[in-house]
Amino acid sequence: MKNINWIEVQNYYNDNHTWNDIIKEFNISSNTINKAVKNEKLKMRSKSDANKIASIKFPKKLTEETKKKISESRKKYLKEHPDQVPYLLNHFSKGESYPERYFQIILQKSNLSYERYLQISYYNLDFAFIEKGIDLEIDGDQHYLDQKIVESNKERDIFLKNKGWSIIRISWSEYRRMKNEERRDYIKNLIDYIKGEEGNLPKMINNKKYCNCGKQINKRSKMCVKCRPKKRKVENRPSLEDIIFQLTTESYEKVGKKYNVTGNCIKKWIIKYGAEPPKKQNLRQYP
Repeated sequence: MKNINWIEVQNYYNDNHTWNDIIKEFNISSNTINKAVKNEKLKMRSKSDANKIASIKFPKKLTEETKKKISESRKKYLKEHPDQVPYLLNHFSKGESYPERYFQIILQKSNLSYERYLQISYYNLDFAFIEKGIDLEIDGDQHYLDQKIVESNKERDIFLKNKGWSIIRISWSEYRRMKNEERRDYIKNLIDYIKGEEGNLPKMINNKKYCNCGKQINKRSKMCVKCRPKKRKVENRPSLEDIIFQLTTESYEKVGKKYNVTGNCIKKWIIKYGAEPPKKQNLRQYP
């Protein structure tokens, strides 16, 4: 024990390492560690702290049935204790957001009657027009990028619609990109709709398109590159000679159809064989 630097061991242990890690790192036995603890050369962490580290390092895999039970029990608890809803605890700790203050000023000028943060079950409404049955939500980008929030919003909207509410969601980032004239028209249609006057229900302002994983994608794309299914490999790829021979009588596209690939893919095969894809007029040079 004289040759062991216990200060170094203590620092290593405090960095969320276990007894087994100490044994492997410093090549000492568990008996030596026990003696060091008794002689107060090494201070051990509490059981609760040890359990927290163990749960992070070795997380338990829950079955779908267990997850469902936990979800149901949590929903039941939040219904019975609405003041413990995470949204309320986290949202109000930071105060009212600027986008919400912005729309609150607009709505106050329009003399509309509404209630802020009306709670229905364990859901909280930004602007609740109770007499009209309209819920106005001002959403940040996390409502479109975070898949968990996206799914939660879907469940929330279905629940409120079943209760007779209609939901209007405004993406703050998209609203900011609008021109002043477009904003005025949108606000006018919004207020007219809430008042019940002439006007159509304003559509959710969000021109961006997102993959199912939450990543923003091009409007023409169906999913992001990572979520895109891998291309099917052709098991019996023809030899370079076979490809060139078929190209003497058929086009790249026709040859590709035989193998359920595109003509461009045939050209890539030729390149992978170390040759240059021939032009149709130069195929005569091949025997």
